[in-house]
Amino acid sequence: MRAFLAIEIEESLKNKIKKTQQTIKNTNSAKIKYVEDENIHLTLKFFGEINQRKQKQISSIIRKTTENYETYTMKLVKVGAFPNMNRPRVIWTGIKDNDTTINLIKELDDEFNKIGFKKEHDYTPHITIGRVRDVYNKNNLSNILKQLSKTYYGKMNIKKIHLKSSTLTPTGPIYETVEEFIL
Repeated sequence: MRAFLAIEIEESLKNKIKKTQQTIKNTNSAKIKYVEDENIHLTLKFFGEINQRKQKQISSIIRKTTENYETYTMKLVKVGAFPNMNRPRVIWTGIKDNDTTINLIKELDDEFNKIGFKKEHDYTPHITIGRVRDVYNKNNLSNILKQLSKTYYGKMNIKKIHLKSSTLTPTGPIYETVEEFIL
């Protein structure tokens, strides 16, 4: 199973992200593969292919780690791009909280490293909203991204995290929740 750990995004915030996608699309400045509504999430860790034994180890680590966390508030803020706004390859929405998400990721990452997963370096929590395939008008794209950089989407309570499977298909990935972990 191809797996990852994620935070699901509330529908009301997904709708606002969809409006941002449409705003960028309306500039006709690039060919962008936008993330479908049902696939919008915040990835905490990508595992790749795992077997059932590894899944049990991962679940055990998550269960143990999340015992130390409780529901917290996360704000969805700004639009950004990797590697940067002038040469965007990935367009994303950022998050803001009291470092709870980063602390959770670091704690989990330390434990996942003990069972053979590579540690994440310089992790920037983000929600991918589109992948740039080709740029037709670099200035237009860069300008709209800079205009959107101050966007505030709203806040949501993070009550659980999800271990998800990812099945790749010709029309795009299909994500399914394998297990939920309550904070």
